[in-house]
Amino acid sequence: MKGSSQIQAIVYTVDAAEVAAVLAAFGACQVTTDYGYGSPPEHLELGAVYGSGEVPAGSARTLADALIATAPSAAFVIWQDPSRPANGAYIGHVPGVGELEAECNVHGTPLISLREVVPFFSTSRRLASTRTEDNAAGQVQRAAEVLDALAELARRLPGSLGAE
Repeated sequence: MKGSSQIQAIVYTVDAAEVAAVLAAFGACQVTTDYGYGSPPEHLELGAVYGSGEVPAGSARTLADALIATAPSAAFVIWQDPSRPANGAYIGHVPGVGELEAECNVHGTPLISLREVVPFFSTSRRLASTRTEDNAAGQVQRAAEVLDALAELARRLPGSLGAE
């Protein structure tokens, strides 16, 4: 793969026994504190944004694969900035739920075509009803349908485990 750009990574949760594996993966992929201008992290701060200097295209996937293999309890997002002419790469992973891999912009926002999203919103059905005080106007039900639709979309995106 040609081109290089920076990657950013956020780890939201990981078992304590796997923190060293996350830090080792960060080290192997040149991920540091202070958006790549700092030093390799000695301690993992959950929810903090870590970054790299210029790394080869495909480094986001390399880091994601390393985290999944050595710290399987880790929930994280990684994105690699665009490198002209290509868009960036976004990978979000939640153990037991799955992975979303998509192109992204420089802010790490996945770029998903509206054409891909609309059918899921219009056909999503929720079988179980949610009865709470907050659901008086159906807001919880609608939110659940949106989440169902996004989950279905994530399963069908090219590169995901359930892709068609």
